This record gives sequence, C-alpha cells and structure tokens, in this order.
Amino acid sequence: MKLAVAGGEGPCVDIMEISKPDDLGDIANLGLTLTEAKQLLARVQREISAAQAREHAVHRPVCPCRDEICRVKDYRDHLVATLFGQVTLRLPRFRCAACGRIETGVDWPPHCRSTPELDRLRAHLSALMTYRVSADLLEHLFPVDAGIDPRTLRRHTLKAGAALADRAAVRPPAAAPAITITVDSTFIRVWFTFGAAWQASI
Repeated sequence: MKLAVAGGEGPCVDIMEISKPDDLGDIANLGLTLTEAKQLLARVQREISAAQAREHAVHRPVCPCRDEICRVKDYRDHLVATLFGQVTLRLPRFRCAACGRIETGVDWPPHCRSTPELDRLRAHLSALMTYRVSADLLEHLFPVDAGIDPRTLRRHTLKAGAALADRAAVRPPAAAPAITITVDSTFIRVWFTFGAAWQASI
C-alpha cells in the first residue's frame, strides 16, 4: 500500500504490503484483521506525522529583539502519543544571531506528550470503567503503544475532571412551549422538558 499527497503530486511512500487469499471459503479471510488494521493505522500515522513535522520545521520564529533572523541551532526528537501509535517528531531549535535567545519553533506547544483526541478518549473510557480495563480496551482496539498505563489514565482523567470543574456552570436551555399537533382531527398536546419524559394528553 502506498501513501501519496492529494492530486498525485509529491513523493509516494510505501506503507506496508498486504496479501490476502482470493478464496473466501473461510470467511475469516475477508478484509483486514484487527492486527493488520492496527499496523496499517500506526504506519500511516507515522508517515503523516513525519511529513507534518518537516513542513512545520520550515517556519522560523521571529525573535522578540527583531534584530536578526533565527538560525537552526540543533534538532530535538519529540515523542507524542496518539490514538494510532506513538510518533517521533524531529523538530529544530532556533538561536537568534543577535541576542542568542533560543526558540523552540513556531507555535509548538510546550510539554506536549499526547494528542487531545487520545486524552479525551482515555478520560471517557476511564469514566465508564476501571483504569486497568480502560487501558486493556485501548490496547486491544487501537495501536496505542504509549500512555496506556492505568496510572497514566488516572492522571489524565483527574486532569480532565479538574479542567471541567473550573468551567462555569452551563444552564440548561429553557423548556420549549407546548406544541399542538392535529392527527385525524384529534388534538395531541405535548409538553417538552429538558431531561424529563414528555407527557401527552389526547
């Protein structure tokens, strides 16, 4: 399987080779297995993330002193856990030629260890079941290879809960007015209330 940019322009990357039997006498041969799908997702995620990192590294920050352009000082690897596997992003650090200030890049979030999508799913599953069962479920269904320790899930769940506690309370919408519907000359009056069962009278 090859991965290419839209429009067929640019480099084409080999992701993985998938060989499936033509005989469907055994229905288990139909389509991808869970293991194959996880491997495919993980490899696609790595290639797309690497391409994004290369594009991001082109942009140079502007030093607050604004006297000189920032030049590449060195490169650092950033490990980020995603829903489809851990990716390694090789991003540059920049040094201002005038004042010597070091910049990590343009709009790169500091202390980023995981994507918000993975954080939300970990918190959601941990709210429904134990941390250990949530970790096992994530590992079974997705190519998640980092951040699935039960203690990590507990930490992220408590962090998400604290963030929700700091938000202002959201008021429920006002109840809708009564709606009258005519069905075969019979009047049905329905009252809708938020979070409660509706009542009907004929």
